[in-house]
Amino acid sequence: MAEALDAFSPATRAWFGESFTEPTIVQREAWQAIARGDHALVVAPTGSGKTLAAFLWAIDRLHATGADAATTGTKVLYLSPLKALGVDVERNLRAPLVGIARTAAAHGLEVPEVSVGVRSGDTPPAERRALVTRPPEILITTPESLFLMLTSAARETLRGVETVIVDEIHALAGTKRGAHLALSLERLDALTAGPVQRIGLSATVRPREEVARFLAGTKPVSIVAPASGKRFDIRVTVPVDDLSDLATESGSGSIWPHVEGAILDEVLAHRSTIVFANSRRLAERLTARLNELWAERMPEPVAVAAGAEPGGAPTAPPTAPTRPPAEMVGGSGVTGGALPVLARSHHGSVSKEERALVEADLKAGRLRCVVATSSLELGIDMGAVDLVMQVESPPS
Repeated sequence: MAEALDAFSPATRAWFGESFTEPTIVQREAWQAIARGDHALVVAPTGSGKTLAAFLWAIDRLHATGADAATTGTKVLYLSPLKALGVDVERNLRAPLVGIARTAAAHGLEVPEVSVGVRSGDTPPAERRALVTRPPEILITTPESLFLMLTSAARETLRGVETVIVDEIHALAGTKRGAHLALSLERLDALTAGPVQRIGLSATVRPREEVARFLAGTKPVSIVAPASGKRFDIRVTVPVDDLSDLATESGSGSIWPHVEGAILDEVLAHRSTIVFANSRRLAERLTARLNELWAERMPEPVAVAAGAEPGGAPTAPPTAPTRPPAEMVGGSGVTGGALPVLARSHHGSVSKEERALVEADLKAGRLRCVVATSSLELGIDMGAVDLVMQVESPPS
């Protein structure tokens, strides 16, 4: 660990050593490339720490240079094609920022405060104006918002950018959206005093050389892609023995009672489950039925924390929050009262605030199941998820 962290400041080294056992292999190799000033494409599985690798170096440089009134403005630009991922990264970025500050104080060291801002299509006008008048050192944004900034007075806040981190780069390379971003990155280089270091992050991407060329054009790129294996556990299941005789199997001629019961059994057998559906209507219907079936199975609705004691039977999830009727419309598929909430739905008709609450509740263990459409963007950090189910064949 000491060798891998040699280039970092004492406060950062101390925080990392107190927080983690050792750096991952992708972090070691990424830090070597980034420290040399290379453009870097970092390819590694989700959970390998590649995002922290990119951010930790940027944070450490901001701490080392300190606050300079003559160079105010954004220094680090994080670009995500997923708005939800940007919000999640902003939340997770607080951990190293606060942790390093506390560790520095405990060791009698001083580090300057590093500000973080988020700008996307959902950002209210007042917050966008605040980002221009008081630009954060680290700005989390989307490719489209970067383009809008470069074509407005907000571009002046980007003249001091030194590092650009492009996350989920595989979702952009080879698309019109990616071509648009490539132009914005070149315009950013023309705006700044020197070429901006570009760091691309991806869980899966090939051919890597082509994506590296997309990241930096004709400039050389260090490709960091340590060897790693994946273990898949994928099953296709049907909840009845004979699909040609549903009337005998279910008594109703429909397979859906069996589907709903089978999903409920799986949810209760795990601590956290995501169920994907092909439409908002199906997501709402499944959410409502899972909560109704759960309520029917319980002798009496019990308001206790979600999850189960180790080695014990699953316990009841928390009761539904008390909310005005208008806030329940299109939300979780749960009606008012004290019905137990086993599942909540997540789709485009649910407000941004409600979706954020659902994601936070699942990640924190307060919610056992989320029934989602593609609005729950893959790549977002949802914590430990035990089981993922897709109901019906995906459309593509």
